[in-house]
Amino acid sequence: MRIGHVGYVLVCGSLSIACTPTALASASMRSLPGQVSQADADRVTVPLSDPSRPGLIDVSLVHGSITVRGTNRKDVMVVARPETARERRRYDADASGLRRIPQASGFRITEEANRVRVSSDNPNRSITFEIEAPVRSNLKLSTVNGGEILVENIEGELDINNTNGGITLNSVGGAVKAGTTNGSVRATMTRVTAERPMAFTSLNGTVDVTLPPATKANLRMRSDNGDVYSDFDLQLAPSAPVVPESRGVNGRYRISRNRSIVGAINGGGPEFELRTFNSNVYVRRGK
Repeated sequence: MRIGHVGYVLVCGSLSIACTPTALASASMRSLPGQVSQADADRVTVPLSDPSRPGLIDVSLVHGSITVRGTNRKDVMVVARPETARERRRYDADASGLRRIPQASGFRITEEANRVRVSSDNPNRSITFEIEAPVRSNLKLSTVNGGEILVENIEGELDINNTNGGITLNSVGGAVKAGTTNGSVRATMTRVTAERPMAFTSLNGTVDVTLPPATKANLRMRSDNGDVYSDFDLQLAPSAPVVPESRGVNGRYRISRNRSIVGAINGGGPEFELRTFNSNVYVRRGK
């Protein structure tokens, strides 16, 4: 279904696919003993409204993993791999003598003004997206349960969020905000955008970041129940107490001290936050 003259909408279910001529889909089928054949993977090519400009790849999941790789292509290719729903444990008397037919999640893709939105059509079912995009692309990726996020060879503004899984960024450039609750954040950067702050954070996982050797930044690093390591030549700054200007309503006067390690590399620059609670922080000097 075409929307005006600016975008496209693609909706794919687990048993059938209908696509516009400009958004091509193909599905490979397999048969399992005692089961109805299901789509193993759907491959969809999505054109950008203006291939000369960086697009925004926006993927939001509740269950599943996301992989985005940069290539020399001018469009966006999405491979969707639905996970067949697991058998329900509760007994269903009405289903006695019947064979359960597994269901897989469908998905939705829209493109408008260079923004490609990708999502599952059922948040209760797991699906994995593997995406190829132009190297110069901006990303907004998030997943919640049971999924990992992997990004490789992408340059742009990267906003990456996970809850119960890790984040891995390989050979990426630009400005990054990457955070997870239960998992590690590992990033290797080939280029950083000048004068742009960045953040790499986890609650229960390692934060391990490799920066280009000439990076100019002020690092703010902290681990509450772990250690901080770096091979950069850090110019450490004292961590001063923060004093409120007035007393609270109960008359109590508070002084708090931030125990973050603050240090400049290569003369300093924008602030890079590297923070975890229950693991270690590693800041490495790239080759």
